[in-house]
Amino acid sequence: MFIAENRPGRLSVQPVRSSIGGRIFPVKGARRRALADLTRACESLSRYRSSLRDAPLPRAIVVLLAVLLAAHAPMLLNDGLFMDDWLVLKPRPDYFIDIDFLLNGAGHPIFYSYDKFANWTGAPVAVMVSLAFAGIVFGATSLALTARRLGLLDRAEAVGFALSVWTYPGYQLWAGKANAVYVFSFGLLFVGAWLLTLAFSARGPRRVLLRLACALAFLLGFALNSTIVLFAFVMLGLFVAIWRGGNAADGFVRRTWLAGWRCAAGYPELIALPLIYWGTLNIWFKRMGVYAQHYDAHFPALGELARGWWAFFVAGYRDVMANAVRTAITVPTLFIAAAVLAGIAVLLLRSDTKPAASRLAIFLPLVLAVMLFLALASPYLIAGLRPSSMHFYESRHLLMFGVPSALALLAVKRLVERWTSPRLAFAAVFGAGLIVSIGMLWTNYIFMQARTLKQEALARDLAGRAQPAATVYALDDGFFDYPSRHVPFGLAEVTGMLRLAWGNQPFFGFALRAERPDILRSMDQARKAPGSAFHHFDPSGPQATISFQPGPGAAPNPVLVRKYYACRLLARCDVPEFLAQLAQVTIKLGPITGILPIEKNAAPEAR
Repeated sequence: MFIAENRPGRLSVQPVRSSIGGRIFPVKGARRRALADLTRACESLSRYRSSLRDAPLPRAIVVLLAVLLAAHAPMLLNDGLFMDDWLVLKPRPDYFIDIDFLLNGAGHPIFYSYDKFANWTGAPVAVMVSLAFAGIVFGATSLALTARRLGLLDRAEAVGFALSVWTYPGYQLWAGKANAVYVFSFGLLFVGAWLLTLAFSARGPRRVLLRLACALAFLLGFALNSTIVLFAFVMLGLFVAIWRGGNAADGFVRRTWLAGWRCAAGYPELIALPLIYWGTLNIWFKRMGVYAQHYDAHFPALGELARGWWAFFVAGYRDVMANAVRTAITVPTLFIAAAVLAGIAVLLLRSDTKPAASRLAIFLPLVLAVMLFLALASPYLIAGLRPSSMHFYESRHLLMFGVPSALALLAVKRLVERWTSPRLAFAAVFGAGLIVSIGMLWTNYIFMQARTLKQEALARDLAGRAQPAATVYALDDGFFDYPSRHVPFGLAEVTGMLRLAWGNQPFFGFALRAERPDILRSMDQARKAPGSAFHHFDPSGPQATISFQPGPGAAPNPVLVRKYYACRLLARCDVPEFLAQLAQVTIKLGPITGILPIEKNAAPEAR
């Protein structure tokens, strides 16, 4: 028999003599050698974990925050709204919106609270940008601190891991304003995990306060519903911590049962938290109308699951790497700058620990990466949703998929350091990963900033002319054919720009190439549905077509954004004049070509 003895700073395995029929038999031969090997492995792992806990962290946190600030700096300059942002945020005080659908249709009470507060301040864009930055900063810091406090990662690994998670470019909507709530919720999950590690060893009133703060952080983090999956893994970590502190003499089965009971009885607020949240939603904030139809909740068959997981892998990782290669060839400047930033971070983050002797330290992150990937994708697959790397808005399902990729990088780094030094392994693996992540992250920010400029150019042009005798507009978007990445504007964006230019009237606008011929009929049905976000849209009015073509100031996205930064930051030109040269706009009154009219109700039969 072996008994694991856990002493401060040391984990050892002690031999115990067996008693059979009153006789005592010592442990000999092969068993003694196996015991010695196991003891050495445990001692090596204990020394490794102790070195992780003892290494200083403040400088590493400063490096972490500095790199994150540089990576996400373009967010501060982007004050545009995207897609559904136009439905919930007010670009100016007199702009009309109706966000009650978040409570009475979409079932997002926490989301509603954030948007309500942001609009109440009169500066919703600034509030949402601050919210996103807070999520990034506090989430990354809490992740690094938690990993170090638990002795799971060394100083460099903790910072590299946090950077990989919080610069993940598969999620292209970092600059989205309404989706800043998602980023903040994701960050709150790691804040809650950090508070839980502090509460685990605390005593007295401090423990009570930490647990209350922890529960509140997790609850607010559920605004992004799929964070409940990561919350489940946090609870699994809590269970493992309690299990490790149990008595090995109880046996595996009894020890596991006792750990589960102590986890449930000792932390009832965390066990009940997701049940309370989902119960509240289903009782008082049930989804209805178009939102109930949008989520096709079902139990997918194995084949459907496999196809769905493959879709997430393609959008979340394969397409990211393929796009990185293409972008590095066409716009190498971004990746050169990313390499400089990553190189500085690698030089400042020195991995001082020795390579882990246990293979478990190498393969466990890889196993967790696979488990997390499958688990994080499953809620979306059950709801019938799929991501897409082609449309930035459809990447919103990928926000948390930086965690599996960071775990995979960690496993590769630990494998490489078996043949080289930890410092060189960290530089090769995490350094290369950061170059790809930050380079693609900046590419996405450039695309989103260029999209904002095109919207501003259109809205300014419309505001400078008298409103035509129409309320339904189709946008013929010539930038769709321009040799630079562009995604057609959504109907919320086109309608929002019309309202921004000509006031609160029942406008309805859509991009001609992005919608089906029956778009007017579909919108007429959708706006009448209970809990709809489109009650103030009217697709039945007089029609017109807006031609929106590249102007003399048009340029590929990187060039366009660079000129805009020079105008705004260096005052090298006038921003309104710059926008006026970006596009040429003409309006043609009359029925929209290729669009079916709304069907009129048939006249009642004569008696």
